[in-house]
Amino acid sequence: MAGPKIFWIDQGDRVEDLAGDSSNISLYPGRELSRHLLSSLRAKEGDSFPFSDPETGTIYRGTLVSREPCSLKLDVESGRISRKHFFPRLGIVFSPLKGDSFSEALSMAVMAGIDILQPVISDRSIVRWPEGIGWASKAKRFAGIVREKSQLAGRATRMRIASPLSLRESLKNRASDVFLWFDEDPVGALDPMKAIDSLRRFPIQFWEQKTIWSVVGPEGGWSPRDRDFLRDPEEKGSVFRISLGERIFSGEMALLTAILFLGTFLAPALSRDRQILQAGEG
Repeated sequence: MAGPKIFWIDQGDRVEDLAGDSSNISLYPGRELSRHLLSSLRAKEGDSFPFSDPETGTIYRGTLVSREPCSLKLDVESGRISRKHFFPRLGIVFSPLKGDSFSEALSMAVMAGIDILQPVISDRSIVRWPEGIGWASKAKRFAGIVREKSQLAGRATRMRIASPLSLRESLKNRASDVFLWFDEDPVGALDPMKAIDSLRRFPIQFWEQKTIWSVVGPEGGWSPRDRDFLRDPEEKGSVFRISLGERIFSGEMALLTAILFLGTFLAPALSRDRQILQAGEG
């Protein structure tokens, strides 16, 4: 990756829609974006670059009209992206990792198209941030990683990182969603490909406004008490237990495997099903 595939329009940048109908939009970049365009890329008047509003997914083609002050004309390349184009949303429920391991997982999740990360504090969690302090102090750094990796990957939307919850709270708050429990016990569990087949049997409309979550435990697996929290929704059919075989993965490897499974195998399979259905309706 030599450089950003797309530039995000963020809080430090100013956008003016003079006509109010997206026909005459101007972008006045903040200090950071201006420096990147004018100094790093040495952009000249008439040069154009892709931009996005990460909150809406709107993609623009921005043409530099002035270097001093730095300003660009924005033309909409795609309208506001409906969530229907991204359903089902993809989420990861995981027991937090330390330092660089979490940063690496965060980067992978962004580039794999994950929509939301939900850290959970479990009985065997390695990391336990003081409530309201430890996690909040890292929010700016996490946001910077999301922004950097999204631009490098050409991602137009922002991945959300939720505040830590207990496993029980996370399952309770999202009872209408679907969970894939990556379990170290292979007895009675599905292999990944069978899990994909099972999920594809649901009608396409089932996935509207839903999130598929991969549930990844801490080093050594979930405690018996945490496993009980997962058993109840499993019996109700909202949790699919998946085994990766007899191998024992580290916390980092298990998390990266779950991210890749969602982003590069399951999501494309469901997306193809939707496209086939739409083609048949047309």
